[in-house]
Amino acid sequence: MKKTIFILFLFLGVSSYAQKKPVIDEIVAVVGDHIILRSDLEAEYMQAKKDMSFYSGDLKCEILNQLIIQKLYLHKGKRDSIYSTPEMVESELDRRVSYYASQIGGEARLVQYLGMSIEEYKNRRRPEIENQQISQKVQGSIVADIKASPTDVRKFFASIPKDSLPKFGDEVELGLITMKPEPSNYAKEYALEKITKIRQDLLKGMYSFDFAAKSNSDDKATAVNGGELGYFSRGQMVGPFERVAFKLKGDSISEIIETKYGYHIIQLIDRKGEKVNARHILIKPLIVRSDLSALRDQMSLIIEGLKSDSLSMCKVASEFSTDVYTKDNCGFYADQTTGSQQISIDILDPIIAAKASVLRDGQYSKPEKFQDVDGTSGYRFLYLRKLIPAHTANLKEDYQKIQALALERKKENTINEWVSEYKKNVYVKIDKKYALCKELSQWKGLEN
Repeated sequence: MKKTIFILFLFLGVSSYAQKKPVIDEIVAVVGDHIILRSDLEAEYMQAKKDMSFYSGDLKCEILNQLIIQKLYLHKGKRDSIYSTPEMVESELDRRVSYYASQIGGEARLVQYLGMSIEEYKNRRRPEIENQQISQKVQGSIVADIKASPTDVRKFFASIPKDSLPKFGDEVELGLITMKPEPSNYAKEYALEKITKIRQDLLKGMYSFDFAAKSNSDDKATAVNGGELGYFSRGQMVGPFERVAFKLKGDSISEIIETKYGYHIIQLIDRKGEKVNARHILIKPLIVRSDLSALRDQMSLIIEGLKSDSLSMCKVASEFSTDVYTKDNCGFYADQTTGSQQISIDILDPIIAAKASVLRDGQYSKPEKFQDVDGTSGYRFLYLRKLIPAHTANLKEDYQKIQALALERKKENTINEWVSEYKKNVYVKIDKKYALCKELSQWKGLEN
């Protein structure tokens, strides 16, 4: 099966601002009233080389081809008054900065890597992100009504040569239910009394917020820095915490806030536009051994209910499970692309995969104590509905995967047809250095 490249919007990343050698700029293509610079092409190319080693053609030519298509989308977006919004752009910039910072070890290291402040980086990227979002809207509108019918799926599958059918490793239909113990009323009252006393002492000026956080906060990751959280935007914190944090003025100390993590008090440090920097103190109601024992017993009863069919996985997941990845899917893992509950065992957490490997079809594991990434403890169990051994793709076992591939092919064909038609009325000129690129042959003769 022919491997298709989709470069759109993928390679305009942080690396384009960390090049060692500057590129002498020149225009390599004009699309309507939009231009493509050599620096844009080179930045995309350097990143793509790392990720597209499978591509057998001229990668730089193909990237330029995709950049021209992006400009066609922008041309149509301008013509049809399709816009992004400052809020959408800022949200995407914040998301990317947060992601890059998490990958590189924090904002300070990201600033060092970029060689500029976060604000300067965002200001440089803002027009780029806006154009990407407009292009995405246009592309989405072109394929919005495309569906892959059962007939389309069968035809697509039949078109794949038998010796080119994809092979899948071991797959599972696996359910996961996780539960966390609720603290007792006594534990809640004790935690509330403790944070109330801390707040009163702070208001009396008995010690600094920094000292109080280091001495008392149960958020150990921030306690070492006096409770400082760093700058955050709306949507990054839990609702009750965020609503209070963004209303604070000066260095005032908030009222006590209850969230799923416990009780907080917050002090504003600084505000920059739509971001705030704050410090907080968290006091968690204590979970004791008896709480965990009661939870284990409750989970054992739930498993018995599932075995007797008096309970369903959907009901248990909806009412009891705390796992964010499986809760809304009746407790089952799902493929993020197709939505299929049949997933490769290779993508599972190694510990989960190992425990699933000893189960038989239709079997539940025993309740097992675990520790979450936030340090909290709970119990979980697995349910192996079905093991699908390694096999060559077929419509019976892999329909959803094949349907997703058929849909992508249909969307690709629709985009190609749209490009072929729309380009007829758009001026396109490409630097003669790329005249021999077969990937760019479709743009010849559009310079008038």
